[in-house]
Amino acid sequence: MENKVIENGKVNFKVLKIEPSTKRGKVAITIEFKKTGAQFTYVRKYYKGYVIVEGCYVYFNKKDYKPYEIREVYSTSGKRRTANSENGNLPKVATKKVVKVEKPKTEKPKEPKKEVKQVKHEKYDIIKCCLENSIPVYLAGPAGSGKNFTVEQIANELGWNFYFSNSVQQEYKLTGFIDAGGEYHDTEFYKACKEASEGKDVVFFLDEMDASIPEVLVLLNASIANGYFEFPCGRLSFGEKVHFVSAGNTVGSGADELYTGRMVLDQATLDRFAIIEFDYSKNIELSISNNNIELVEFIHELRNEATFKGIRATFSYRCITMLTKLEKSGMELKEAMKIAVVKGLDKDTINTFTMTGHSKYHKALQEVKKGC
Repeated sequence: MENKVIENGKVNFKVLKIEPSTKRGKVAITIEFKKTGAQFTYVRKYYKGYVIVEGCYVYFNKKDYKPYEIREVYSTSGKRRTANSENGNLPKVATKKVVKVEKPKTEKPKEPKKEVKQVKHEKYDIIKCCLENSIPVYLAGPAGSGKNFTVEQIANELGWNFYFSNSVQQEYKLTGFIDAGGEYHDTEFYKACKEASEGKDVVFFLDEMDASIPEVLVLLNASIANGYFEFPCGRLSFGEKVHFVSAGNTVGSGADELYTGRMVLDQATLDRFAIIEFDYSKNIELSISNNNIELVEFIHELRNEATFKGIRATFSYRCITMLTKLEKSGMELKEAMKIAVVKGLDKDTINTFTMTGHSKYHKALQEVKKGC
């Protein structure tokens, strides 16, 4: 059809048809450009009596959708258009992507982290010297004195991997085993020997050796002497690359009043190790108590009196740590003393402590005794 409508301005197209759109409040308008003959279909929002297309207002009669006036509002020259597709979709106009450039944020220089100096046990250097010279070590000391932690500290300093095993009550806990399906199940000892057989130095730590069965210790003795071990899956030779450390609460003398489950170690076993007495460290105690000298001296008095009177009680680092934390949290010192220090002791045993100091910890203990 001919475009017999009023045109204002530089209108460069004619309207071919206007139809209702499936989209609510919109119409589909098809136009043809006069110079090129290219046709485009647009889906435009319908305003009161007109739509906007190619910078022009196109006025039409809503009853029969016939246009009667086209008025240019702004120029659209230079915009790229895409010709009609079969489904009559709205053509896309190519636009440049605007990239927002943000100014670099000025960050405050980070303060260097303060290095936390690790407190070392008084026997640290002696143990380290033995390990560097491939001398097996047996640490004899009370429970909770930090034997495991100290040996791991030394391994880290030397750059050696650390392997740990608790008391061995069954042989397979050391050797590993092959199941019915033929699969080998390894142990920490196997992993240590495997890595050492590849030429790397490692530390193998057997805790509570005086609670392990004799058959296991015989096997361990042989491996230390020979530099290899026969596992169910085959032999591993490691020479002096496995550095053995064992620990116990007794010096191989068997059970006593405090450690009733300990066994007597034979001289063949003890002869293989350098025996180092490993007691509680005052350096570590001061560190974990935030240099609370009063508390450390109080705990030392408790230990001495318990030893002198044959009281079965352990006042370890854990005791100091718990009391320090509870006191800092604001708990009444008397209650903290009950649950962190004299825990597990009956009334009669608590009353046997006759310490006469004047620190707040002595006073708290006296209050606990009065309440018994």
